[in-house]
Amino acid sequence: MRIPTEKLNEVSQANNIVDVISQYIPVKKKGKTFVALCPFHPDKNPSLHISQEKQVFFCFGCKKGGNVFRFVQDYEKISFNEAVLKLAERVGIKIAFKKGDVDISNEISKLYEINKIAAKYFYNNLLNIKGSEKDFLNEYFKVRKIKKNTIVKFGLGYASRGWNNLSSYFLDNTDFTIEDLRLAGLVKINEKGSFYDTFRGRLIFPIFNENDKVVGFGARKLFEDDEIEGKYINTQETKIYQKRQILYGLNFAKDSIRAKDFVLIVEGYFDLISLSQAGINNVVATSGTALTLEQLKLLSRYTQNIILNFDSDIAGVKASKAGIQLILETGMNLNIITLPENQDPDSFINIYGKDEFEKLINKKVSFIDFVSSVYKKENKLNTAEEKTEFIKEIISFIVRIPDKIKRAFYIKEISTKYGLYESDLRDELEKSMKTYRKETSTKSASSFINTNKKLNKESEIQKVESDLIELFIHGTPEAVEYLVYNVELDFIENEIVYNIICKFLDEYTNEGKIDVAKITNDLDDEKAIQLISEKSVPRYDLSEYDDFDRHTLIFSVTKKNIDYLKAAKDLIKKFKIVKIRKEIEELKKKGNHNGILQKQKEIKEIQKSED
Repeated sequence: MRIPTEKLNEVSQANNIVDVISQYIPVKKKGKTFVALCPFHPDKNPSLHISQEKQVFFCFGCKKGGNVFRFVQDYEKISFNEAVLKLAERVGIKIAFKKGDVDISNEISKLYEINKIAAKYFYNNLLNIKGSEKDFLNEYFKVRKIKKNTIVKFGLGYASRGWNNLSSYFLDNTDFTIEDLRLAGLVKINEKGSFYDTFRGRLIFPIFNENDKVVGFGARKLFEDDEIEGKYINTQETKIYQKRQILYGLNFAKDSIRAKDFVLIVEGYFDLISLSQAGINNVVATSGTALTLEQLKLLSRYTQNIILNFDSDIAGVKASKAGIQLILETGMNLNIITLPENQDPDSFINIYGKDEFEKLINKKVSFIDFVSSVYKKENKLNTAEEKTEFIKEIISFIVRIPDKIKRAFYIKEISTKYGLYESDLRDELEKSMKTYRKETSTKSASSFINTNKKLNKESEIQKVESDLIELFIHGTPEAVEYLVYNVELDFIENEIVYNIICKFLDEYTNEGKIDVAKITNDLDDEKAIQLISEKSVPRYDLSEYDDFDRHTLIFSVTKKNIDYLKAAKDLIKKFKIVKIRKEIEELKKKGNHNGILQKQKEIKEIQKSED
């Protein structure tokens, strides 16, 4: 039996860790912290610390630590699930379902279950439809060249033309209410209080998250007399479906993306489905929405290389420039392909086939060549003024790239292609950089992106890495926000620290704060749990523990009234300097004296800079 994350969080929040541990062993309050003799090793003096604020414990003697579940599990020598059930019973939360049953006791797990049932209903409806609707759908799939195994793979379905087919099915066969269906976006209620199905007479595309759970639905218009809404409509946003955090098809594509080390981003459902059917599987779709930082963060787990496919019309190109800017800001590698006039991936692959489409991929171009082609298409590269506008726009893209060396190479490329002096281009770059920095303030999209660098789990945790974890846990909201937008994962060498910081960034992105007790529920690495727990316990002066033996207690001493925001800014500077010093060591091996001097200059600039 797997207990849903939502239920774990509910039980954890209802059980104060100090109260729970106090039921097992004597706990003393000292100042703002709680201490006890550790029950997990022979302990003559209190070395177990409990943080009521962070809801974790840590023993400075035996190094055991974790949240409330971990304490009960280790103390009673029971399984994790047994510990959860025991604590749930303690606070009157019911987890009374048999093996194989599902938990629908909270809104999130309920939404997942409703969507799963609805997806099966739509799919079975498509397979078993009869009469004129069946004939219409068979002809529709024939024209669009969609095969039966493709329908099965993507779980395509059909919403019949009646007003209450889906809702009637739920009311007759489940315990869910109309209000449940409304919250899931499957039912709407009019001004008179009458309800009706959201999707009627439409082809249904279940939308999966990357873990294969149905989070929502897309629906395409099929009948010409359907004049109520647009060609495509989607489930309203719910607690499990936010468009900015979902990429259609990622669950099917992620293994292929890893294997090929690049992802192709297209716009629509059928674009992705037709490409997949033809054997091009490393594809995701934005489903008509603008590309978002959250979506790029998802992709960065699988590759750093992106190929964008844009419609060839000018309007589509202009609307997509924001996507180019965002990708460049993340530091990911970007190339672009365009299709012939009046073609999209769906139509192109069905007309010309897989080999021709792969030729397009092999002919991918940089964003510089792409923007150049747009200007040429609009006949705007004739006068000096038009050429200047073009170069300035290209530079406005380059300034968004966080890697200084990559920016330098792009400047050299422009210089060579268009016969301009590099010095003039660098002057314009610096001017544009100042404007860009003012616009973006401290925000840096690259802080969210996985660099896929090689990490060492056994390497010694550096002090800057340790300090980073502590600042994330104890820092003020302003300090944590600064870290989120300025830390680069490429700074981190130790794999354990890297995974912890990724969890922190995920938690901040989703919740707007760092919940240590919740994060430990998602960690399997004992060393990571131990490290977080150790850094979470309150840190006070030894003078507050005069009644204990100072020689046997292990306490970290910190200054009071810390300026956490300044500490965060100083730490980011240290990371940058450490990184550059490692680059200098590599340059020394190569005997690159000019490169060393440049790097030393960068260090001085960082040291002198004001945040």
